[in-house]
Amino acid sequence: MISKSLSSRIIITLNICLIAGNLIWPQLATCSTNPKQPVGTILLPITPKLDEIVPAAEDEQALENTTKPTNLKNNPEESGLVTEVSADNELPLAKDKDTAELDKPLKASVQIVADDTEFDEAKNTFLGTGNAVAIIGDQDSKLEADMILYNQDTQIMDARGNVKIIRKGQITTGSAFKFDVSSDEYLITKPDTELQGSEIISRNAFSNADGLAFKNGTIDMPQAFYYSKNTMNAPTVYSQDVPNRLMHPEAYVPRQSSFVFKARKMVYEKYKDTNNLTIFGGRLQFKHFSVPVGKIVTTINGSKEQRIVMPIVPYLGNNLYVGGTSIGAIFNTPIGKTGVLSYAPLIQLGGASLAATGNSNSTSIGVGTQLGYVNNKINFHYAYGTVSNLSVGDFKYKIWKRVRFQSGVNRFLTNGMFGAQRAHLIAEVVDNHMIRSIPLIPFLDFRTSAGWAQDYPQLVNLSPQFAKLFGSPTTTQTTSAFRLQEQIRAATAPLFQLGDDKYGISGMIMGGLVGRAYSTGDKQTIATGTPMLNISLNRLKLQTGYTTAQIHGSTPFVFDQYYMGSSSTFVSGSVRVNKFLDLGGYYGYNLQQKLPYAETVTAAIGPPDFKVILSHDMIFGYSRVGFGILYGQPIPFNKLVVKGNPDRGQLGGIQ
Repeated sequence: MISKSLSSRIIITLNICLIAGNLIWPQLATCSTNPKQPVGTILLPITPKLDEIVPAAEDEQALENTTKPTNLKNNPEESGLVTEVSADNELPLAKDKDTAELDKPLKASVQIVADDTEFDEAKNTFLGTGNAVAIIGDQDSKLEADMILYNQDTQIMDARGNVKIIRKGQITTGSAFKFDVSSDEYLITKPDTELQGSEIISRNAFSNADGLAFKNGTIDMPQAFYYSKNTMNAPTVYSQDVPNRLMHPEAYVPRQSSFVFKARKMVYEKYKDTNNLTIFGGRLQFKHFSVPVGKIVTTINGSKEQRIVMPIVPYLGNNLYVGGTSIGAIFNTPIGKTGVLSYAPLIQLGGASLAATGNSNSTSIGVGTQLGYVNNKINFHYAYGTVSNLSVGDFKYKIWKRVRFQSGVNRFLTNGMFGAQRAHLIAEVVDNHMIRSIPLIPFLDFRTSAGWAQDYPQLVNLSPQFAKLFGSPTTTQTTSAFRLQEQIRAATAPLFQLGDDKYGISGMIMGGLVGRAYSTGDKQTIATGTPMLNISLNRLKLQTGYTTAQIHGSTPFVFDQYYMGSSSTFVSGSVRVNKFLDLGGYYGYNLQQKLPYAETVTAAIGPPDFKVILSHDMIFGYSRVGFGILYGQPIPFNKLVVKGNPDRGQLGGIQ
């Protein structure tokens, strides 16, 4: 038996020409190419051929009673079937076929609507001109063009002029289009495609059932992006703009980019919500040289949130203050919507061991490693170096808005007005609440923390200059205790101001109050006041101040002592030499002990949209290298694949 779906298609096809009249055979000439015939909008359901499918013997009698065109042999597809016809045009002979084959579904059905439609009987083609629309069933595809030509023998559809393809929610436009209905493959000339706010323009596009491939084109990202590393160690004139660059990169894109970001191959996996664009062979092309950046993973979703992950990043730094300088590469893998897993094999150059009390950094060479995982709630790092034989780690978790849990092993962690402090072990809950709505007070910050810590005095001896601020302790005894701490910090608006932001001077006061208690019975309060001057001399920015502190009580720990003393002073400055070079530094001096507590120099080198950040801390002997890349121009590519379905991570065979 012929299936109901197949029978219905036969009936629809046999009645194509009944739109213009009541009889089939006399009206075939009307459907033929004839410019004298009246034209209009005609719906043409077309059924692609099915090889070797014929009616079963028991259905022959039913077909004998049906009016049929006498040119069935020359135009077999008018009946929706491909059959063997006898010489005298008798009924087709049934073949010995499995009944399951008779129910085989059609690959696709085609409907063409146009202002003018013509059928060429000799060539077996349909031509639609003027607002032509073709709907390809079973493929969720719609084609619009000035002209559409469909050949039933070859099953090739050819469209010209203002072509627009809507396929599975994806819109592609171009100047010409060729489509193989039977194989679901098509070629687009000069295509333009919009993907989640990104526009793709290329010379050609090829498509099959798995996706769409573009050749030699560009992709315009939904928004400009800023990718940075260690930029907070840059000169102030640069680092103060980093948060704004991250939030609003488009505002900082220069009119003329100093480089072009190119891609050898790209894969867009549109079935993914995140990490859906992979860039292979990325390269920053400057005028006379280029910098390879390798593979990059990012997300295109049309929103303002955009994450960029570089699977391989060169590393030169302190490896979480393990000791010495570490060189290597960090390998990053995106996990989920916001997570990044990283691993770094490193070479450690120098570094003091805790076993060698007061020993300066050695010249030994060893190996090290760093592991990390970061998402919008979790921040985890671990590092180790064989020269210093020291493990360093931290774990932070965002509990709610401003509340977080933080813990560390031999790790520098922030402690409000005390800066970064290094306990041997620590675990605490911290709540930061900042108020910025009080008149004449730009900020009022409350920081509450509670937790447990263990001290190991020898940690400060990893840096001999830093250890002098604590009296270079020689004891190796550890101390453990619970600690409850409340900090209040505030700053006034400028108390006076002369000149303007370009050339001027202003004064303000910053103050702090700390109260803390320990399970050992120790208590301590610290009150500080710092009058400050801010000086602007065009490209030169300076800030200087004097701090006086009132300290009452004591702490059982070495690591959380207030090492700036009862009186100290500092000066911080940065200068924009030109658009290619920013220089900066910070110097802090403990007047009570007559020792420097901070000495750093920084530099940002390169054009405005590509900065290399260099910094060196002379107290700890550590160096860091960072960068800031800003880009907002279209990205040229040799090949871009838009994938509609996963293929087990092969990314369309592009690697």
